[in-house]
Amino acid sequence: MILAQCSVESINPKKIPLRHKYKFIHNKYLENITNLDDLYPDCYSKTDSDLYYSQEDSFIVKENINTVWNKYKTISLKDTYSGNLVNLGFVYSKNKHKIYYVNDDYEGICEGQVYFIRLNLLGGLKKLIVAYEVTKVDDEKKMIQFCYINKGISEGSQRVFLYKTKNGYTKIEHKTFYKSNSKLRDKRIYPIFHRKIVNELHNNLIVSLNKNQK
Repeated sequence: MILAQCSVESINPKKIPLRHKYKFIHNKYLENITNLDDLYPDCYSKTDSDLYYSQEDSFIVKENINTVWNKYKTISLKDTYSGNLVNLGFVYSKNKHKIYYVNDDYEGICEGQVYFIRLNLLGGLKKLIVAYEVTKVDDEKKMIQFCYINKGISEGSQRVFLYKTKNGYTKIEHKTFYKSNSKLRDKRIYPIFHRKIVNELHNNLIVSLNKNQK
């Protein structure tokens, strides 16, 4: 049973509600592997920090830090990926050997989860499959780290930090360290689209928080 859950063949395309679901099953990340546990992250390395570009985005949420942190960890997949730029294919949990789809209930964000998402760029003319793994969830520091899965266009890490503001609100800092084989992409293209994607995902979080307050 566990082996079946780990296999690439166990991905159910009927549960991926997208016209381009084929790309989620046949993409560069899954080439030449049989088990989803064979996926591994290419994280940002301080020893090679000079090779990476960086970007930082910040948001203020008018809620206390514990409420925002709890929402960050437990927001549903459907609410997280409810915008136009980012669609969810599926999530694979290495710890539970289980696949989650957008309409499934799941335990919330945890270390060892691999997310397969589709980015709809240039008004949907360019569609790109991206995969990343949650490599750290730190309740004490209120920090979450994601790393890009190997064989993707980019390598590096995204880190989300939550801080309490002086007036009792929450500041979210989203720091990204990335590199690819194209300097043009890293300097000119990636920052523009990445900021739009980060804004959409955090806006979805804020909308979900506001729904719960009504």
